[in-house]
Amino acid sequence: MKTIKLLMLACIVLVSFSGCSPEDDIKNSELSVYRLYEDFSTSVTEATEGQPINITGWTNFSETGTKKWNQGFYSGTKYAEFTAYQSGQASNVGWLISPAINMDVYANEKLAFDVAQAYVSTASNSIELLISTNYDGTNVTSATWTVINFSKPPLNYDTNFDFFSSGKIDLSSYTGNIYIAFKYKGSGTNTALDGTYEIDNIRIFNEI
Repeated sequence: MKTIKLLMLACIVLVSFSGCSPEDDIKNSELSVYRLYEDFSTSVTEATEGQPINITGWTNFSETGTKKWNQGFYSGTKYAEFTAYQSGQASNVGWLISPAINMDVYANEKLAFDVAQAYVSTASNSIELLISTNYDGTNVTSATWTVINFSKPPLNYDTNFDFFSSGKIDLSSYTGNIYIAFKYKGSGTNTALDGTYEIDNIRIFNEI
């Protein structure tokens, strides 16, 4: 009987560890409330895959070219995706911008998300994380945007489409309303710049 119980315990432990995903370390952190959480589960469907993301409060903006952040769907996973592949346009720059987030309600706020790349071979084909405190919700390019560093996926074909954690990004110094943005830069006429980026599980939370 003791042997059976030990085997059962070993199985439970094995399942617990094998079920971890890249974002589990962040999701399991001590936190009191999500200030923002977007996993695209209610806005993306298999039938609408490849169509522009359209979420209330979010801005999906083409700065250069006509491509936008699209709805991604694969094996039940829903996410936002941008690729310049076959756009036919020399430059594609697209923004996905969050609603306003009030940073005066809680303290010690952190940002985290999951990010994947595919067929990206150079840092010039990029994704940037930016934050603005003076964006008015309409005029993207006239706002002041600050580039924020995060852990990016390796530019390695062996990890194409694999999601990696951004790590926890400290936002505790911000006050008032902020906006976060994901900015893609690429080209549909240069095969070295037509790679894909995907983002998922975007969350801002305050750690206890």
